[in-house]
Amino acid sequence: MGFFDLFKSNKDKEEKHYDPINIKVTDLEKGYLLDYDLETWTVTKMSEYDWGNNFFTREFTITSKGKNRFLHIEEDDELIITLSEELKYRKLGTTVTEYIENNGKPPKQITYDNTTYYLDEESPGYYRNVESENWEELVSFDYLDEDEEKCLTLEQWGENDFEASIGKILKSFEISNILPSYNE
Repeated sequence: MGFFDLFKSNKDKEEKHYDPINIKVTDLEKGYLLDYDLETWTVTKMSEYDWGNNFFTREFTITSKGKNRFLHIEEDDELIITLSEELKYRKLGTTVTEYIENNGKPPKQITYDNTTYYLDEESPGYYRNVESENWEELVSFDYLDEDEEKCLTLEQWGENDFEASIGKILKSFEISNILPSYNE
């Protein structure tokens, strides 16, 4: 490392300096800590989705006490934050799985755990872990309950590979005490 490189790397580190009071959920990166529902969570993975027309969303895998959740951040006209967890696809029941087998895509409504979810959006796009250059193609089917407080997502990877997640829509104030990684 040359003499001038030493100053350059110090400058880069300076630009990463954060005022902990001003870190927002949109500033999250891998390694960050955050508080949600009286627990401290660590961001263990950062992913992004490319929906076309220069529209991207981000998803963070967060972990606390052996539990994994997915924090999805969408900044369009407004900030939309969802927190979800993996749901075994087969738990949606044979009504849903057989509908998909017969029609090639999910139904317009799904009832799970006494809640009815309505198809809100079908979005083809691409996904990647930000630590990889490889993009994978997918189709996302996003469902909301009647009050638009709960969400269910089906992601189709290839012709017959489906993954499901279930969660809720959060307000930005529900995520607090965001701190950057100490490894920077």
